[in-house]
Amino acid sequence: MASLQGDVAFITGAASGFGLALTKELVSKGAKVIMIDINDCEREVSELNSKAGKIVAIAQRADTTSWEQQYAAYEAGKKIFGRIDYFFANAGIAERPWLPNFNPSTARDRSIIKPDIVTLSINLIGQLYTAALALQVFERQTQNRHGFKGKLLMTASVYGFFPSAIMAMYASSKAAIVNYTRSTALIYAGKGITVNAIAPSMAPTNIIGTPEVAADFLKAFNEKDLCPIEFVVEQFMSLLGSNPDSGRVIAISGKEAWDQPADGYKYDACKSAIDTIDTQLTQAFGSM
Repeated sequence: MASLQGDVAFITGAASGFGLALTKELVSKGAKVIMIDINDCEREVSELNSKAGKIVAIAQRADTTSWEQQYAAYEAGKKIFGRIDYFFANAGIAERPWLPNFNPSTARDRSIIKPDIVTLSINLIGQLYTAALALQVFERQTQNRHGFKGKLLMTASVYGFFPSAIMAMYASSKAAIVNYTRSTALIYAGKGITVNAIAPSMAPTNIIGTPEVAADFLKAFNEKDLCPIEFVVEQFMSLLGSNPDSGRVIAISGKEAWDQPADGYKYDACKSAIDTIDTQLTQAFGSM
């Protein structure tokens, strides 16, 4: 991988987990980072800047489900670092029950309620806001020394490929991110922009709760099934710099990583209709 010295990254969910690990790795390679999180990460920023002896990271507090807050965070980062080479749409949460537990014996005594779709809002809408910001920023930038206007990286999950018997909203959000990545890579092919996703299985992060809750939860797993955070970060890093790859969805289980192929079952039967739809919509609305 080419040197990342002087490159700039915008990372959501940067206060912990993959986001914090990515921040530290990027800074160690000479890059600068705009750390975005709904939680405070000033302490982490202070430590990084103190160690470097200069400003290599800044913190911007933002709720990623707010377009206005993400845009404001970008503007603040741009004033300090200038152009941004990488956007990481990484912020996410685990499943939150979107409906009451199924119980026909008590259902008639309960009111029908509005569903809780916060998991979808953060994992999908929040990431799409980051992506929308990235793509519009890249459109306005010239190519950098690596030959790109910019690179967008999404955090998906193996649940983007496989159904879940307990996490319908989480699996739905990650499946959407997987197909968004593949579709958007096609749209921006040849435009100096790459779009890729990393889709880990379970990793020792705090996504399911506090460090104490997470530690207790992780005890149930065989160590071989857990994705080491540094291994996940390694997959992200492999897509940076001068790497021209786009449209990849790299799945991870334990210490194994592979390119997850798109499900092509019966694609040939649908291809003619898909091509016609794409052509007609392009004629009607123009290319993206």
